[in-house]
Amino acid sequence: MGKTKVLVITGSMHMGGLENQMMHLLRNADKDEFQIDFTSTMEQPYYRDEIERLGGKCIQIPDMDWKKPQEYCRAVYQVMRNGGYDVVHANELFHSGIVLKLAYQAGIKKRIVHAHSWSDGDGTGKKRSPVRALYNAVMRSMILKYSTVQVACSTLAGEFLYGKETLKKSSYHLVFNSVDTTKFIEQYDRQETGEFCDDGWTNVLHVGRVIVLKNQLFLTKIAAELKARGDKIRILCAGNGDREYVEQVQNAIREGGLSDYMKMLGARDDVDVLMRKSQAFVLPSQYEGMPLVKIEAQASGLPCVAANTFSHEVDYEIGTVKWMELSDGAAAWADALESAVRMKRAKKEDVVQAIETKRFDSRMFAETICSLYR
Repeated sequence: MGKTKVLVITGSMHMGGLENQMMHLLRNADKDEFQIDFTSTMEQPYYRDEIERLGGKCIQIPDMDWKKPQEYCRAVYQVMRNGGYDVVHANELFHSGIVLKLAYQAGIKKRIVHAHSWSDGDGTGKKRSPVRALYNAVMRSMILKYSTVQVACSTLAGEFLYGKETLKKSSYHLVFNSVDTTKFIEQYDRQETGEFCDDGWTNVLHVGRVIVLKNQLFLTKIAAELKARGDKIRILCAGNGDREYVEQVQNAIREGGLSDYMKMLGARDDVDVLMRKSQAFVLPSQYEGMPLVKIEAQASGLPCVAANTFSHEVDYEIGTVKWMELSDGAAAWADALESAVRMKRAKKEDVVQAIETKRFDSRMFAETICSLYR
């Protein structure tokens, strides 16, 4: 019997939380049982080399051009039809409706759709246009018609994409996002030295793309409040992002004289090390699906201060998370960070138990998704 062939449709497969989640799947899937391929709208996405090294294909497709969508649809259909796939796994939010219909037309029997967010806004507060609302409604109907399995990373994400009634069906599955917890647990008690250590400052870590949705400008206001109080608490921000928004954040740091209180580190591949060098974690996002960095921060035992804008299902429930409203303002958030850095890290055994109970480990995630493929 041959391998089960899976095609994962996930945007660009460049750096990002969703893409990283799908790589957890590929890294941990049984290569003798599954052939997992990915589409990408980029010629050389960040994960291409690793995908190919792990035995998968990274197949370039064109971006969707809404003025002439035939090119995109024809390309995706041909990939599906010619690839002999048993499963299509769509991760394109409402756009998954088109992907799933193409999979149906290509004769693919198992069509999985995966909800990763509970909003499709851009963080600017603009209301959804009537055209967009109509598009979402049409796509939802196509998703429910052409999908055979519905998956969501949180209950909020599931309700947003599918509607509440779908969550009652046997075809629906709640599968929490996950991280590779090994590197956090195995090094849990390691004492880090070097950069950002032993200089009299207390570190609070933030990890995320520098975009409006992640709300780093709000972090500059918190940093200004900490500076005004004379606290030697600095915010370390790891991540790249949109050039215009990055410049806005950098200007706010410069104009506020906050260079000691907020550091923009760019993309980092040592987030686990940065977490061990920090005393707390902060996440003021305008919304999230099921943020991987929040799972990682808790796997490190860090006290977390987070915006009350995403599912509490991400909470390890071991007393380390403080949920805040963005409307509380910078002073209240500064208060919360002052309290957080004084807290002790969570006990390792409590962290391990929470990971096992909620299945936040990437190997467990892959095991669950592969069972759906079967």
